[in-house]
Amino acid sequence: MRSRFDAFGKNVLRDTLTRVGAADTEVEVIAASQTIDVWYVPDPARAALRAELGLLGELAAEPCQFEPFHDTPGPGELRGCVRKQLHWHHELERRAGGEVPFPRLCLLSSGRPTTVLDAFGFQPDPARPGLYRTAPGWRVDLVVISELPRTRETLLLRLLGARAVLRDAIRDLAALPEDAWERSIALPWLVRLRFETPAEPSARAANDAEEEEIVTEVQQWFEQLKQSLRDEARKEALQEGLKEGLKEGLKEGRQEGLKEGQIRTLARQFEKKLGRPLAETERSVLTERLDRLGPDRLDDVRMELSADALAAWLADPAAA
Repeated sequence: MRSRFDAFGKNVLRDTLTRVGAADTEVEVIAASQTIDVWYVPDPARAALRAELGLLGELAAEPCQFEPFHDTPGPGELRGCVRKQLHWHHELERRAGGEVPFPRLCLLSSGRPTTVLDAFGFQPDPARPGLYRTAPGWRVDLVVISELPRTRETLLLRLLGARAVLRDAIRDLAALPEDAWERSIALPWLVRLRFETPAEPSARAANDAEEEEIVTEVQQWFEQLKQSLRDEARKEALQEGLKEGLKEGLKEGRQEGLKEGQIRTLARQFEKKLGRPLAETERSVLTERLDRLGPDRLDDVRMELSADALAAWLADPAAA
């Protein structure tokens, strides 16, 4: 992976595929001392959920080696991926002690790799714009992300694109409802892009100027989103707190009601991100950290961490 955008794409792809099967990154191919970007094995019990992924779900219908490229790959990169595919098949058979099906390879290219398409005989799939296939025996597919239709079912793949395609995908992501599953997967990794911006001006100048603008736009959108969510949460907490306070009819009761309303609002937001109710121990941790860290820090944590990382944060007694 040559850039932060490649790392971003690999992480988004892995987290999306984890919803419908087992997906790992940097899978070592021992025979060649190489790593597969994402190795995925579907879970048959989650076939209906996989259908929500559109084209990616179709590609993920069987075990597959995914190799995303933020920069358009050339023939050398394709040969390198095929080399890993062959060695990985050998390793799978060694582990199984016998024959196993030859795994599929899927390259995800931000732009159109014309030389690769022509040199290796890829043909467009008439049913899927942006998808190209080689002869069946090779079991190699190539997705040109810049040619995908701008629909919700292609959103996660378009986030692996570059320049205008990436910008449009981010704007489409921002327009989704707050509880959209795509946002829960992509937002934490988008936020990471701002922290991976090179500190040195000379390093920043070497990056694509348009993509630096995209990173800046993500930062601005994220800050606006945090502020709007904070305003909404505080309004909701105040309303709940006033109800509790009116029930008590006392100043002390009103103050306690405000705090209880704030905790209830935060708990609902955390539960929405986790996709499950909070345990009593987690609710206690949330209350303690609200007192110690304040609501702004808790908002940052909830938005910047993935669901798994958020659960770990709640379980870590030393987390701040």
